[in-house]
Amino acid sequence: MKIAHDLYAETNPAFGAYLLVSFVRGFVEVNPNGPELPVAYLALPLAISGDLHPSFDRTNRKTGLQEWLERSPQIQVNLAERLNSSMDFVAGAIRLGCFSHAVRLSEGARLVVGTRGLKKDLTSGLSDDLTQSVRYADRLGYWSATAGSTKTIYDMMGLTL
Repeated sequence: MKIAHDLYAETNPAFGAYLLVSFVRGFVEVNPNGPELPVAYLALPLAISGDLHPSFDRTNRKTGLQEWLERSPQIQVNLAERLNSSMDFVAGAIRLGCFSHAVRLSEGARLVVGTRGLKKDLTSGLSDDLTQSVRYADRLGYWSATAGSTKTIYDMMGLTL
């Protein structure tokens, strides 16, 4: 059996907005203020990148961002290029998320869960890869909140803000 890779589903702004909600939900469990907007531009491409999915094996919320990066240094290879090439996808996800009230920008350009209540698990019917991306977005949100400031997160990844 041949497994099809659904690139359209992965780059769909609605799916991106759902990833964004998962990321924000994970983050606000630790920090109710929500993540600063630039952190979303890191998390979504990492969560959706199928080639990075194996790096999440044997991790959980307790693993933390720093330990995950140390275990899988390949994450940082061409990271800036990966992020730059996904900017339109992330921007579309943010726009749709805000317009649909699934997320909103609060004071200080922080993302918080919006007034439109999305079910926590809308993954039924999605492929395993897409379902995993949603879980990884949540995990990255939690890790980012425990890692500290936006600058600290960017520094951990070897990027400048």
